[in-house]
Amino acid sequence: MPTKKVSRKKLLNEPDEFISTTGKVIQFLKTHQRQVAQVSTVVLIVVAAIAGGFYYFRWQEGKALTVQDQALQLYQEAYRTSMENPAAEKKEDYQKALDKFKESLSVYSRGNTGQVSEIFIGHCYFAMKEYDQAQAAYSKCLDGPFRNLALNGMAYIFETKGDYPKALENFEKNMGNGNQPYQVESMLGAARCYEALKQKPKALEIYEKALAQAPKSTMAEFIRWKVSELKG
Repeated sequence: MPTKKVSRKKLLNEPDEFISTTGKVIQFLKTHQRQVAQVSTVVLIVVAAIAGGFYYFRWQEGKALTVQDQALQLYQEAYRTSMENPAAEKKEDYQKALDKFKESLSVYSRGNTGQVSEIFIGHCYFAMKEYDQAQAAYSKCLDGPFRNLALNGMAYIFETKGDYPKALENFEKNMGNGNQPYQVESMLGAARCYEALKQKPKALEIYEKALAQAPKSTMAEFIRWKVSELKG
């Protein structure tokens, strides 16, 4: 059906929708100038506050990371010393690292930066044999990106205390996740717990699974020995 032609004269005489709307907006702004200015000021203040808060938190995180790096160096040194001389008194060295991790956490406790500090606070307390404090630190990371580390930390605490069922429960939570780097470590922990609970067939089953999972790992030779031992 052909469209009805509209004369140029009629088009020129009819109000343009865009121009009419723009005119109404301009008229509104003129009438409500004071209110508009107040709203604009509030919006600017909010935007400035958000931007300022963002950069402040970034600055805080940078400061916390600097302290955290110092703490990591102290921790690595304490760990190296304990590996070289297990009989050496190392509590004072771990305490220095612990104090630095706490300092980092006091500056910035959000996101991955805060979680890393919490994990290493747990590691320091564990090395110092202060297991309740270590457990409290690890428990704060069970829902975060370092859940696997926290679960293993909790498991080691229960294993050290001789609570093998609770240790096993935490190790097994990590065993089912094949996309994380602590699966084999968790398997070995679970196998140790089954041995301690006198469930050798179950321990053997897990050792064999661990060997199949990582046949060329640094622990492969030890796992083969355990499999051979349990088979008799």
